[in-house]
Amino acid sequence: MAIVLHLRDTLHAASTCESYRQKPTDFTRERQLTFARTTLQILRNHKVSQQNGLNKLFRELGLSPATPTASAYCQARQKVRAELFVELTHQTVTDFYALSAAEGSLYRWLGHRLLGADGTKLNLPDTRALRQAFSVQHNQHEEYVQATGVVLYDLGNDLGLAARLGPVSGEKQPLLQTLWAHTQPDDVLVLDRNFADYEIIAHALKSGRHVVIRCPYQFKAVKAFWDSKATDQIIELPAPDSAAIRTLVAAGGLPPTVTVRLLKFTLPSAESEVLLTDLCDAVRYPHAEFYSVYGKRWGQETYYDRFKNIFEVERWSGQSVLAIHQDFFGVLFLSTLESVFAQSAQHSLSVRDQIRQPETRAQVNRAVSYVALLDQVVALLLDSRIAPADTVTHLHRLFQMSPTRVRAGRHVTRPPLKYSRQIRYHRYRKRLTA
Repeated sequence: MAIVLHLRDTLHAASTCESYRQKPTDFTRERQLTFARTTLQILRNHKVSQQNGLNKLFRELGLSPATPTASAYCQARQKVRAELFVELTHQTVTDFYALSAAEGSLYRWLGHRLLGADGTKLNLPDTRALRQAFSVQHNQHEEYVQATGVVLYDLGNDLGLAARLGPVSGEKQPLLQTLWAHTQPDDVLVLDRNFADYEIIAHALKSGRHVVIRCPYQFKAVKAFWDSKATDQIIELPAPDSAAIRTLVAAGGLPPTVTVRLLKFTLPSAESEVLLTDLCDAVRYPHAEFYSVYGKRWGQETYYDRFKNIFEVERWSGQSVLAIHQDFFGVLFLSTLESVFAQSAQHSLSVRDQIRQPETRAQVNRAVSYVALLDQVVALLLDSRIAPADTVTHLHRLFQMSPTRVRAGRHVTRPPLKYSRQIRYHRYRKRLTA
């Protein structure tokens, strides 16, 4: 509740409008599309046409006769900086951490926050402006425009913390250049094979962070360990001997060698995997702990599944660079807010399961919860006629409806679908099973 009240105050504060409008003259005249109304329309407009979205917004506010045109909205949204949604996400995360820590419900692994970072490619409209701002990709049939979105994610608390949207690239530089500022000393970054890089490991140690990285077999430093019978070994990892790395180490003040620990695990498929970490104290950090720690990365994979398939971030509501950034960071904010509400609902479902002792475990249906939040976001953050507490109570009830059921240890092998069948599933079947 405190998070919602803080968000309301922020959206309606004159200082927010002054900080996140494009020009000092924007939103200075009395218009139906105020700064707060335009912001809410941006947040939920990527799923419907602009005029239908405006009709619904002003009907909910009891202002149907004054509904503006889609053209007026297009002009108004050009006055709102996308950084507003970055700030709202940061505020939501900060408030969540403070409240959860006070309640004792904040997840920590042996005193550490577990963070993941990963990237995903996003398809964009093909316009001249977006071609210049992002990347033009090619295949044997066509050219298309894509961007890379990289999200820093709290694996233990199911929160998108921050993100970077830019041209197609690897995930390493966005993490180091943009997202690193949102990490804290003593954080543990749990990363996939794309991040098995000396610069990231050395940078983490220099800045007081920690890493758990899955190593590819091609990573030269671990080949000998991979082929040996050892399962836990501490080694000195030297910087790669190349001019580029030597320059990078010198320029960044990075250590020329780092002490790391290699851990080998055998998967249920009988394959072996190797993790690299700088947490070398085997007493405080037992070998077996790291299997479950790396397993939490699956939470980020399912987050991207929701981000692209349920939240439908690629249903862009405009074709300008500003509109793309507004939609991307707006969906990030909504997904973070949805995660905050989902945790409270999940706790209620878990308590109910403890009483009933069913064979399966109830989980919040994220397709239901996200649409519920979209439907109620105007009442939650904008409509002064409705008490926020009533909307929060209503959302808490909606989030517990139609939960998905999970059976422990269940593994279903699904045959691959032809492309035509995939299209049919997403168009007709998915809405029935969600």
